[in-house]
Amino acid sequence: MALNITMLFELGPDDEGGIGGGVELHAINLSKELVKMGHTVTYVTGAIPNSKETTILDGVVIKRIDYLSLIRKSYDPQQLNFSRQLFFLLKTKLLGKKLHEEVEDTDIFHGHIYSAGLAAYSLGKKRKGKSINTIHGSYYKYWNELTKNPLSAWFYKGMERRLAPYLAKKTDSQIHTDFDFAETVKKWSKPNVSSKIFTVLNGVDVDKFNYKTTPNQSVLNDNGPIIMTTRRLVVKNGVIFLVRSFKKIVGVYPSAKLYVIGDGPERSRIENEVRKLGIEKSVNFVGMVPNNQIPSFLSAADVIAVPSIVEASSISVLEAMAMKKPVVASDIPGIREITNKGKHCVLVRSKDTTKLADGILSLLNDKEKADYVAQSGHDEVINNYSWTQKAKEIEQTYFNALDH
Repeated sequence: MALNITMLFELGPDDEGGIGGGVELHAINLSKELVKMGHTVTYVTGAIPNSKETTILDGVVIKRIDYLSLIRKSYDPQQLNFSRQLFFLLKTKLLGKKLHEEVEDTDIFHGHIYSAGLAAYSLGKKRKGKSINTIHGSYYKYWNELTKNPLSAWFYKGMERRLAPYLAKKTDSQIHTDFDFAETVKKWSKPNVSSKIFTVLNGVDVDKFNYKTTPNQSVLNDNGPIIMTTRRLVVKNGVIFLVRSFKKIVGVYPSAKLYVIGDGPERSRIENEVRKLGIEKSVNFVGMVPNNQIPSFLSAADVIAVPSIVEASSISVLEAMAMKKPVVASDIPGIREITNKGKHCVLVRSKDTTKLADGILSLLNDKEKADYVAQSGHDEVINNYSWTQKAKEIEQTYFNALDH
């Protein structure tokens, strides 16, 4: 049965398909795959500068909404800010007549994270469609590490503690991209609500992230071993710990280069750390790179590092594994879940710069080990994490919701 699906998230692709972060990458890849499966998908997102109100990407209709120009002005490709979430929720509550008519025949309203999840619930109730909410991991256990302000940590923890089980109760199904927080929300919920909570780990576009991709020539021009990370420069991604670990790596491999692909509010702090360590010539800050160009960078790397403090089922790890690259990553729940507890990568203690450096060196020093880890990770992704597979899992939650 073909469904009419409205996908909702405050951030989305630009007119050329450019993507800033992991949640919108998940949402657009899922949308494209659902279209291939015969469904109709409209992706309702917030307005962004220099993009049309409506565009079509690979069969997905992108609708960008605004509220007194405030959603457009709040756009930040590196992070989802509170004001954008608030204005997006207000706008979906006050949808214009035209958009109301366009979503009237929607079978499934699928909102990602909290405010878009609330929007999906509200629209589903008004339009007599089913509402689905996806929670893309949680910082609940980590807020005290991620913010210096204890009041902010208290506020954010309280919001998650209330909103996650509330949405699980109100929507027809709640999907989590990691098992850890899914189990936490189940414990917070009554049995009849827990039965509506499911886990579908993230996927990756295995056609785009293909190990046969031609490497980026500018990276290949460097002679030494190439360590690479593709992360937004925010506290939770832990890139500063990778930089600190790199001092030891340069001591063993003087020609080694670290490529940091990404941008964000932590960039100046990380650059200052590089200068303090005296490794400016060994670290290359590339900045933000469109997702469709990431494969060429990954293809040129020897080792991929993912030093996160907290992650759901990390898309960065999955992309690197799809490219048949050996990965060193933090030993945290979301990464353990997609690497079979480290069978398909090298896991190291989060924030431990010595262990991180040793993990990277273990792959640089042992080609046979690096090749095994790379092949093992690649096989795992191809067998279990393509978007074709993940979209079928999510499609089944839609049908389950419609049956109840």
